[in-house]
Amino acid sequence: MKKLIAAAVASSMTAFAMADISITGDAKYEYDLTDNNGTKTTTANTEAHINFTGKSGDTTAVAKFQLVEQGAAADATNADGDFDMEDVYITTSVAGVGIKAGNYASGTSGLAGEIEEGGRSNGKVMLSYKLGDINVYAGNGGDSADLAGNANAADGGMNNNMFAGASVTVGGQTVQVKKNSEVLNSFGIKGSVGGVSYRYETQDHDTNGDASYGEVSASMNGITVQYATLDADAAAGLTETDSAVFALESANYSDSDGQSQVAVSTTVDGNKITVKSGTVEKGLSTTRDKDYTQLSVSRALASGATAVVTYTDQDMTTGDQTNLEIELNVKF
Repeated sequence: MKKLIAAAVASSMTAFAMADISITGDAKYEYDLTDNNGTKTTTANTEAHINFTGKSGDTTAVAKFQLVEQGAAADATNADGDFDMEDVYITTSVAGVGIKAGNYASGTSGLAGEIEEGGRSNGKVMLSYKLGDINVYAGNGGDSADLAGNANAADGGMNNNMFAGASVTVGGQTVQVKKNSEVLNSFGIKGSVGGVSYRYETQDHDTNGDASYGEVSASMNGITVQYATLDADAAAGLTETDSAVFALESANYSDSDGQSQVAVSTTVDGNKITVKSGTVEKGLSTTRDKDYTQLSVSRALASGATAVVTYTDQDMTTGDQTNLEIELNVKF
């Protein structure tokens, strides 16, 4: 009997070891001190992401979870924290056609990612195929429902969310075009010329008009300088609230229809130092812009964690506001 039990345990352990399953994630603790014209407030927030990835041949299944304790991210019905299933999707291929289906968000590095919010939606599906150097794709953006299937009637379900696009890279320059929906089109080009990297993207919306994002950057003697700008015909054309570029986001200010920012970064004795200075157009009102400056210092610790200290100074309607944020994060 002992031998049978040992054999069964060994068999189950071997099956688990042979399964192509990985677990990754990240976690961070944030402490924030805000001084708004002499009124000081403090907040703290702990957040973790756990990602499960399973593979079988050319098929991959991904499930990503977010756990938040306290802080502004906790929902109103659960003041002690929040648990969300963020991304759940499958990627595979059939006869050379790539398939991605499920619930997932597009990143800000994608086409028009710095212009529009890359929100998640239920029931997304995208098919892609390589035609020589050209990658073509088409799909449906889903119904913006939650994972329980509660459809958001405001966006018409999945009926009006078809999209199609193509991209091609020639000589290091990538050109992209996309028909986002019946009322929205996007175009982008990015690459590098003479050591200067660039990225330009624009959208044309039947109601909101045009919106564009531009970026140029160059590095010399260990110092990187970047200039980035947003411009829109109407504030409704800018919806991205959490980009990787700007210290403050135009979409967080109801009247803002653009902004510009200069960023300088370098590394000194293992400390990455980044300074961002910019202006949010109509960030204070329809007639007043918002200026800001941000200093961030990050350092990888011997323990495997990374410490980040960020200080932001921004104009307010009266006076100014400063934020000191201390973050400790780790990836695994």
